[in-house]
Amino acid sequence: MWQTISYVSTANQSLTNAEVNELFKFVKLNNDNQNITGILMYSDGNFFQVLEGKPNLIQDLYKKILLDTRHYNVIKIFDRAITNCSFSEYHSSFKVLGQKYDHKELDHFLEEEKFHNPDNYKNISYLINQFMKLS
Repeated sequence: MWQTISYVSTANQSLTNAEVNELFKFVKLNNDNQNITGILMYSDGNFFQVLEGKPNLIQDLYKKILLDTRHYNVIKIFDRAITNCSFSEYHSSFKVLGQKYDHKELDHFLEEEKFHNPDNYKNISYLINQFMKLS
């Protein structure tokens, strides 16, 4: 069994583009090393993240995320058990979501949300599409 958590947050206004890029590199390396899959998107001063992995790792990571001063107003979108991960690896830069990014994993994630989380699917889909437009 796997766990998935998703949230949105507001970036600290003092966070520079260079610091965001360093954060992307650190998050990708750290999550890859722990076999955590998902995606981190940043746009217009906001973060959106989906984490997938072993429940204890995901829960511990989310606790650390809540304490991170690089963002605030963390709003959890969902937190639940899953049988299969939607993402094959961890994506942590808007650059991967540009024209070269294969949206199949993100589309698969949205299809899973439509099935498992129908009450919030429209909100999640809208949010992701807004991040995609701004990237």
